[in-house]
Amino acid sequence: MKNKKIIFLGILLIFFITLKVINPQSIQKISLINYDLYQKFFNRGEVTNITIVDIDEKSIAKIGQFPWRRDIYSKILDNLNQYNPSAIAFDIVFSEQDKQNPKDLLSQLQKQTDELINVEVADTNQIFIESLEQSKVILPILGEPNDSYIKNNSKPKLTVITRGNDPRNYVYKYKNKITSLEQINNAASGIGSISLIPSIDGIIRKIPVLYNIDNLIWPSIALETIRIATNQKNLLVQTGNYGIELIKTRKNDIISDQNGVINIKFRDFNKENYIPAIDVINNDFDKKRIENNIILIGSSAQALFDIVKTANGKVVPGVQIHAHIIDNILNNESIIKNFYTQVSENIIFILLIVFLVFIPIKIKPKFSIIFFIGSIVFINLISIIIYQFNFYLDSLFSTITATVVFMTSLYFRYLDENIIAIENDKKQSILKKEREIAGEVQKKLFPKNKKIEQYIFAKNTPAKDVSGDYFDYYQINDNEIYFILGDVTGKGIKAGILMANAAAVFRSLAKMNSSVAKTALYINNQVKDSSYQSMFITAILGRVNIEKKEMEFINMGHEPMMVLDENFNFEYIKSTLPPSGLMSVKDESFFKTTTMNISNKTILIYTDGVTEGYIDEGKELEVEGLEKEIKKLNTTSPETIINHATKILTEKGYNLRDDITALGIKL
Repeated sequence: MKNKKIIFLGILLIFFITLKVINPQSIQKISLINYDLYQKFFNRGEVTNITIVDIDEKSIAKIGQFPWRRDIYSKILDNLNQYNPSAIAFDIVFSEQDKQNPKDLLSQLQKQTDELINVEVADTNQIFIESLEQSKVILPILGEPNDSYIKNNSKPKLTVITRGNDPRNYVYKYKNKITSLEQINNAASGIGSISLIPSIDGIIRKIPVLYNIDNLIWPSIALETIRIATNQKNLLVQTGNYGIELIKTRKNDIISDQNGVINIKFRDFNKENYIPAIDVINNDFDKKRIENNIILIGSSAQALFDIVKTANGKVVPGVQIHAHIIDNILNNESIIKNFYTQVSENIIFILLIVFLVFIPIKIKPKFSIIFFIGSIVFINLISIIIYQFNFYLDSLFSTITATVVFMTSLYFRYLDENIIAIENDKKQSILKKEREIAGEVQKKLFPKNKKIEQYIFAKNTPAKDVSGDYFDYYQINDNEIYFILGDVTGKGIKAGILMANAAAVFRSLAKMNSSVAKTALYINNQVKDSSYQSMFITAILGRVNIEKKEMEFINMGHEPMMVLDENFNFEYIKSTLPPSGLMSVKDESFFKTTTMNISNKTILIYTDGVTEGYIDEGKELEVEGLEKEIKKLNTTSPETIINHATKILTEKGYNLRDDITALGIKL
């Protein structure tokens, strides 16, 4: 059975490790949930020095149907260039001729009427190109996976210097491209890709900064915009055995993964960073938001369908994604998820679940639960801390898997312990029955004699099934009664057996009318010989002479004996000898007895279970309390006193600390 459980746990381990290594979409989604939570709750700072010229509903309503005539964009560029922007990037592709170009419309009219119309009209396409040539403009390109029937020989504007393997083998690849017309691209300062790569759930979390489009290396529009804004010409790309290791310009290091992908760290993007395009056309805007800023021209209009959802839960225009990437690169603030973080994450994951498989098997459940909670808290805390330094390790999947593995292992531990507990319950049930039988047998050892009880009354209330206390009395003739009250160290079966042994010796010697000293000698030596782990007995042993009203006794290490007269004066006679069974004794002369007159006196002998028993929460009866209770009763009857003391020690239901045993003598 145990081997089957270990095999099952081993299979469970292999399953989860395989699942982590393969990383199917279902597991990726769990990691993305954790990633998005971090983006929401640990968002810091805001995007600055980047302004978006927004083709919004307001601008479309003022200017008219989109796309606009090219001279409108020219007007936007001219007005922006007055205030020295560091670069201007379009999130708009000009892949066709301007369908509203007056010059083209005039040519079409001439062809249709077959007449020469001698009218000078503006060439908006040429006006736009001239504005591009006078500006630091970056135009977009889109990767196209299908065949393209439109020939466009536009080439990247930047020079890529490579070290190591060909970077085209590692970056996102597209067979063809969609871009602006060649003549428009030729007038631009740079060209960059605006292809977004959503995650499996359609949310934007990461963007490549390099693409393989049409078998050429193209930068993202964000990277190209930074290159133009910082007046760089070249881009260095270094590769290794696992992919891209380094991307940099002379001024900026770009931290990407092995596929040239940046995990975007989304920060707050103030609405004031948007300027409606119509306000730029009308030259009605805050000039400080343009000067030395990077300008992106894109659209937030719902009708143009350029709206995306981001990892921080917000829905934003696609152009704002490029603003975040530019901000990340300039501030070195992207989230690092690369080969090394993945390896670290897998190692932590494997160690965690391996530990949580074996810990419940090896240590007690309460400690294994503490270890489990501590491990989960530690893993998540580490993940949160390193996220503050822009490194991401997924802790959610590790937490879920660790919980499943731990609970399974703990369940198996529970089954094992449950089997053991059932077996122990069976054993305990048998032992309990045996103790109950032993208790019943022991009760029969306690004497019941109404004739003697008019002189001697005793009562025992055991703390457990078998008592370690004992009392006995035996009348040898009309005038003499032997008695004993003892307390064995410890409780339970062992104490009961030892006391039964001593009782047998007492009863045998009492029947033989042995002297008190000789009886004490034989009991002492018998206890010494038969005791377990140095157990011993404290006892008061003696005999009463009814006619002479005398009592001869010996106290062997027991509680002081209480002597009470008719006026409720209390006297205590202490022990003069060590407990019985501590050492062997050869001569009965060792046990010197005391004889006292007990006329009109009550003798109370009791175990420490009486004076140390609880009468209230945490409050013991004590000797003084017993005296007060006797005075309240206003009687010296041993039976009344002993029954009352037993009642107040048991009536509130507190667990008995020790057996309650008392013996009273009154002639």
